[in-house]
Amino acid sequence: MIQDQYKNFAERYDRMKQENPARKEFFRQLFTFHNVATLLDCACGTGRDLLMFRSMGLEVFGSDLSDSMLACAQQNIGESDIPLRKVNYCDLSDNYNEQFDAVVCLSNSINEPLEDADTLRALRSMKSALRPGGILVFDQGQTDLSIQNPPSFAPILNNRDFTRFFTMEFSGDVQTVNIFDFIHTADTSDFQHFSVKIRIRLFDSWCQLLRKAGFDDVEIFGDWDSTPYDKKSSSRLIAVARK
Repeated sequence: MIQDQYKNFAERYDRMKQENPARKEFFRQLFTFHNVATLLDCACGTGRDLLMFRSMGLEVFGSDLSDSMLACAQQNIGESDIPLRKVNYCDLSDNYNEQFDAVVCLSNSINEPLEDADTLRALRSMKSALRPGGILVFDQGQTDLSIQNPPSFAPILNNRDFTRFFTMEFSGDVQTVNIFDFIHTADTSDFQHFSVKIRIRLFDSWCQLLRKAGFDDVEIFGDWDSTPYDKKSSSRLIAVARK
């Protein structure tokens, strides 16, 4: 039985979610250009992006492997009829008969498999869920530039009631992100810790893996403003691969 690693973190996850108009506009323009009408978010987490995609007029589906994340997603989507399923994104074809215009896997979720063989299995699974001409979109904050001098810590959020702080440890091509949450309200003083391991894969690695997975038409952007990825300057890696 696979352990739900987000069990003790899901309810706090959205504290670091912030509105990003550039991100929303990136997806709106991308989906218009590729005639996207149906979309599967295969690592939907707490479901916030499902609501954003639905606001664009898309028919939206959500899946995740974490029961606790799906429970939060169900709360967040409320009375919406967005269907949610517990599915490993490596096994999409075993759980969906339909094919989608777009499959998205966002916010570093694609990097949770640590072995290339598992990542390749995931990419092929996502490709199988796409209609001919459909697109896969994934993104990460690690870039060729940032990994040249990788940070060891990052303050994420600090307000009157809550502080979130990250520390990062690197061992070869695996990054461990430690998330420290401090709750300091008038009534509560608490501290909680969560950690996740992610694989560091950069531009060249992604190009190779996407080719092996059968994607020949690939664009990689360097930020939500749709600028092409540049190893020397890009602050984000956003891949768009067409089936």
